[in-house]
Amino acid sequence: MDRPNIVLTGFMGTGKTTVGKKIAQQLAYDFVDTDELIQERAGKTVPEIFQEMGEVAFREMEASVARELAGRQGIVISTGGRLMLDPDNAAALSSTGRVFCLVATPEEILDRVTKDMATERPLLAVPNPMERIVELMQQRQEDYGKFPQMVTSEKSPDAVTKNLVGIFQANPDQRVPITGAGKRYEYIVGGGLLPFVKNLAGIAGPVAVITDTNTGPLYAQSCGPVDMVVEVPPGQQHKTLTVVQSICEELIEKGFDRSGTIIGLGGSVISGLAGFVAAVYMRGVDLVHCPTSLLAMVDTSIGGKAGINLPQGKNLVGAFKQPTAVIADVATLQSLSPEEFSSGMAEVIKHSLIDDAALFARIESGSWAREAGTLVPPLADLQALVAQAIQVKIRIVQEDPFDQGRRNVLNLGHTFAHAIEQVCEHTIRHGEAVAMGLVAAANLSARLGHCSPSLQDRLEPVLTDAGLPNRIPAHINLPGVYQAMRRDKKAASGRIRFVLFREIGDVFVTDAVTQAQVLETLADVQG
Repeated sequence: MDRPNIVLTGFMGTGKTTVGKKIAQQLAYDFVDTDELIQERAGKTVPEIFQEMGEVAFREMEASVARELAGRQGIVISTGGRLMLDPDNAAALSSTGRVFCLVATPEEILDRVTKDMATERPLLAVPNPMERIVELMQQRQEDYGKFPQMVTSEKSPDAVTKNLVGIFQANPDQRVPITGAGKRYEYIVGGGLLPFVKNLAGIAGPVAVITDTNTGPLYAQSCGPVDMVVEVPPGQQHKTLTVVQSICEELIEKGFDRSGTIIGLGGSVISGLAGFVAAVYMRGVDLVHCPTSLLAMVDTSIGGKAGINLPQGKNLVGAFKQPTAVIADVATLQSLSPEEFSSGMAEVIKHSLIDDAALFARIESGSWAREAGTLVPPLADLQALVAQAIQVKIRIVQEDPFDQGRRNVLNLGHTFAHAIEQVCEHTIRHGEAVAMGLVAAANLSARLGHCSPSLQDRLEPVLTDAGLPNRIPAHINLPGVYQAMRRDKKAASGRIRFVLFREIGDVFVTDAVTQAQVLETLADVQG
């Protein structure tokens, strides 16, 4: 829609009407208060409707208004406290609008509704209103938690309005819920989101940003006021236990405690480092991923894996740490080099090969390569690409949150890639190694009779068009690559496990591969 609605929900007294009118004025939108609209049409106040007609009749009026307003656009809608708790009402209004839940402390709510003598509150007509507020808020907590939340306590209506308008105009209209290991959080994709990270993620306590010396100067200040910024050198060679220790020591020195939240701001290395620190520091603190590379957006920020490298291989020390939110600001992709952007495209292509043939066709027909000094594709196209790519990984990690079965298919191309990276001492980018690994996986699959050789023929030009290699460099020692595979953490009982193709969108895991077959494939794709 050209002018999507803004829907404000939340408990009474959180500021929906006051803030809603200010937002409408600023955006030149119409404003509708659902309770006022119902009162106007019924010719009765809400208390009178409750008393004379009953609550069931009132809820039916709410449902009718919700269906009607969902058919309009360009309006700010302040809803009654329970209107959006009805799934049908929420579905209707969410289909044409962006929903925000305003929240405040029980003390501030009581203070506000007490001062608002013009409005009767039937639900608070009890001997102990504070007790009733706390009770109702607890009952509705889970339902309100389904919507992005904005804290209004100790904030002026103007400040709340500014934040909400900023978030709305930043256009994070792609919100994907993720449930992993019993924890539910949102992956939010949009442009210009970093200034609103704390609001979007619902962060209330101290904040420490972990980033690298390339990303920090560009984007750390965009995250708003934070308590500390910890910068580390960039690169896989710094994703080590020594660096983890130095980060933890700095957090301790600056008084960062368990009430705080770590924001991981950067690429895939920072995703791993920040996730591991959040998992182990004081036995665990909250984590928010803010990936700034395409690779991190579509891969390492999803799924809760946090890995640290050892000299013997990548991610050999690790933990599972689910974030409280992932906020992907695609505007940050503009600062990537063409090589780093292409490296991220390797993971997008990998996801399409695993479980989304339509995504592969979209990549195949698009233009995704960049040249130095040029911008990435339009943000809207990037936002849609990232949103589609992450769906593949989300579906798989939700099915297998602890990497015990189905999730293994996400290693497509990675058994080859990690070994290549190790042998070349990480002088080849991860995405470039993954591209080589994808070609090798296609070649090995055809060699074993699992897929047609035409799959490799179709894959190679897609990688080339994305600015990625489709051959292992001639200087790479192939026996060394094979030995590195045997040390891979995915190997079991001395047998190397590979993810292979039946066709695009249909892959499987097997260890029924001989050393000779692997070496023949490596030789065939080296050049």
